[in-house]
Amino acid sequence: QHHPADDMHMDQTRRELFQSAVEQFADSIYRVAYRMSGSHELAQELAQETFMAAWKNLHQIQQPDRIRYWLMGILRNQFTKQLSQETRHRHEVLNLEPVTAAEDRVLKDSLQTAIASLDDAQRLPILLTIMEGWSTEEVAELLGVPRGTLLSRLHRGRQKLKTILASDWESEAKHL
Repeated sequence: QHHPADDMHMDQTRRELFQSAVEQFADSIYRVAYRMSGSHELAQELAQETFMAAWKNLHQIQQPDRIRYWLMGILRNQFTKQLSQETRHRHEVLNLEPVTAAEDRVLKDSLQTAIASLDDAQRLPILLTIMEGWSTEEVAELLGVPRGTLLSRLHRGRQKLKTILASDWESEAKHL
């Protein structure tokens, strides 16, 4: 027989799980959102949308210990939804704030621009493995692809990044 106390206990457990997820993963979700979008404003919006969708669908999570995968999947869906809604603004979204004279800023901007130019299939694997330290097994599972497919996407993504960054540095050197 169903008791209202059971619902209250579930609500409390759900609130605690959500609060723990926000505390544990908010920074990581924001960083990945920023690296995907190239915009602080859009990254904040994507992170907020991710956690709002997570709250609404928290009852669906079967394995609370795997909430990180679940959140990244939601973020990926939010980003894809955002791009499909604003395809005509895609180039604006991927533009970065103005470059300052500081060399580390130039490097960050070059890297951000290079990452933004990757195909969607390459961008998230690069971000999660290289920037966030996820294992290839974890990323393959999140994306629902075989590990070999992920490894080839990573390889192609790295090659493309090398090419883009090398040409950026050549053009920078010509201006010195």
